[in-house]
Amino acid sequence: MANRPITITYGDPVTGILTLSDRGNTNVDPGDTVTWNIANNSGVAAITAISDDPNSTDVFNPNPAPVGGSTNWRGTVNPSIAKGSQESYTICWIATSGATPPCYDPKIIVNP
Repeated sequence: MANRPITITYGDPVTGILTLSDRGNTNVDPGDTVTWNIANNSGVAAITAISDDPNSTDVFNPNPAPVGGSTNWRGTVNPSIAKGSQESYTICWIATSGATPPCYDPKIIVNP
């Protein structure tokens, strides 16, 4: 079990597209912890939600949630998830300008 940090380095307040350190494709192993961190000067003030795509496999158990007292979020990959599973999920966020852009849909892949 490892920590898989994802840093949000830029957020486009018009399109909602986020630039992520892993280019939006995170490779994980069962039981890994995924942490979403917001970089300074990224244009992203806060993550408001990280949710499952209902048409995709639910990789997280428990689901991602805010880390108390910070702008970071953390989720744990289900330890009994089948290898090779993948999930499209949604990150909703607020721009530092106060705008609420469209949500962004990256992907998480459980290593085979």
